[in-house]
Amino acid sequence: MKITEKSDVYSYGVVVLEVLTGKQPIDPTIPDGLHVVDWVRRRKGSGEVLDPGLRGRPDSEVQEMLQVLGVALLCVNAAPDERPTMKDVAAMLKEIRHEREEYAKVDCLLKGAAPAAAVDATTSTSCSALLCPRGHSNSNNSSFSASSIYSSARAKSPFESTSAYPS
Repeated sequence: MKITEKSDVYSYGVVVLEVLTGKQPIDPTIPDGLHVVDWVRRRKGSGEVLDPGLRGRPDSEVQEMLQVLGVALLCVNAAPDERPTMKDVAAMLKEIRHEREEYAKVDCLLKGAAPAAAVDATTSTSCSALLCPRGHSNSNNSSFSASSIYSSARAKSPFESTSAYPS
């Protein structure tokens, strides 16, 4: 197998799937001996693919993780030419983060948090904790999907592939 930028993108996608699912690429807990990529594809759109330790997180965080999962699925597309570049991946991940931070700012401002606190906390990994006064919750109902950033420019869906192995 030749190592290329596109095979590196595939490998990155597998690592992200490992982190989000808590499963190894070939995991004995995955039924039918499926590769983690195929297992996630069969269950896509379901919070069931997330590591059980992550499922109890606030809805906004679960939605963010599912958006990142969508980016990972773009990375593991069976057709190398259909995979994004790492530059595209970074842009999609930044957009996911930006959307969450913007939502948190608006949500907190609507709930009465000081605007300065919302503006100063944009670099935090847990904006909702810093932005919102104690007792305010934050849930993200955004319809944003990171996969739409990339797939809107592509004719094929990133979920059409069935092979779990890179080219």
